[in-house]
Amino acid sequence: MQLYVSDFVGDTLQLSTEQIGAYMLMLMAMWNAGGRLPDDDAKLARVARLSRKKWRTISGDLLTFFEREGGEIGHKRLTKELHKAQVKSEARAAAGARGGAATALKTKVDAAANAGALPRHFPDSRNQNEKADAFSPENAERFSPAGKNKTAPVFSGKKPGWQRPKTHSDAANAIIEEIRSHDRSRTAAGDEGAGGDVLLLPAIRPD
Repeated sequence: MQLYVSDFVGDTLQLSTEQIGAYMLMLMAMWNAGGRLPDDDAKLARVARLSRKKWRTISGDLLTFFEREGGEIGHKRLTKELHKAQVKSEARAAAGARGGAATALKTKVDAAANAGALPRHFPDSRNQNEKADAFSPENAERFSPAGKNKTAPVFSGKKPGWQRPKTHSDAANAIIEEIRSHDRSRTAAGDEGAGGDVLLLPAIRPD
């Protein structure tokens, strides 16, 4: 509730301190009640926090500030200010609703964009799936002693060109073959020390 101090002081110069207090209490009660109070001495006395007898003594001067109509009293300036406050409140509520709707829409759009940008799978997940396939019952049988002569294990869901990871045996055999090839080249070139590298083979062979 707006209080225009200069106007209030100027309008109430003829009122006593007690009347001014009762007047302010009536204005505040009227504001909270939506702009109207019942034109009833008993109820107005309670609003002003006075006895009914005391209310009757001072009410003549107070009620000149109010409009009396239809069993109620109103206040022209207060009604105008109350309407302005209601318009502001409704405008703020509408702006808040628009802002909330815009924020909710932006959040929804951002969430949809982020969901579309997420990868379908991660490389680590794919590798774990491949490892799991390698230890499946079908491939376990292929790696068993009884299945040495069977075909290489089949890994499901692999891209074309995928190869089984090399083992330590594969690496050792590759080194051995490279040493042998090097010795053959040295022998063909007439190198007298050729063939010595082959002595390393027992240490390299995995078995």
